[in-house]
Amino acid sequence: MTFIHDHGEQHAHRMRDLAIAGVAALAVFGGIASIAHTVQTASAGAAVTEMAAPKTDRGASALPMECEGQTWGHWSATCAAALSGNKGMRQVQFTTVETRQPAANTSVLERVPSSS
Repeated sequence: MTFIHDHGEQHAHRMRDLAIAGVAALAVFGGIASIAHTVQTASAGAAVTEMAAPKTDRGASALPMECEGQTWGHWSATCAAALSGNKGMRQVQFTTVETRQPAANTSVLERVPSSS
């Protein structure tokens, strides 16, 4: 925004430009004052360092005896029952069937229970 105007411009436009510039200056000043206050307030207290918690995604808890030697997700029915505590579990296996539709250039994937 520039404040150099032609002599033919009306006085109202100059006042409008000055009012906009004044509001913008107040907004900038207010933002700077707010940031300065936040920085001053944040640094006023003593710094407290917190120790990071150790990584816990691989817990040291032992698996039940029924699950020894089995890989994650491929548990037997007895292992799954021991993990969940629910004795009435049954194992369900799914098969993925793909149907291609060349005309539409798509394929549809369906998961259906396998009969075992």
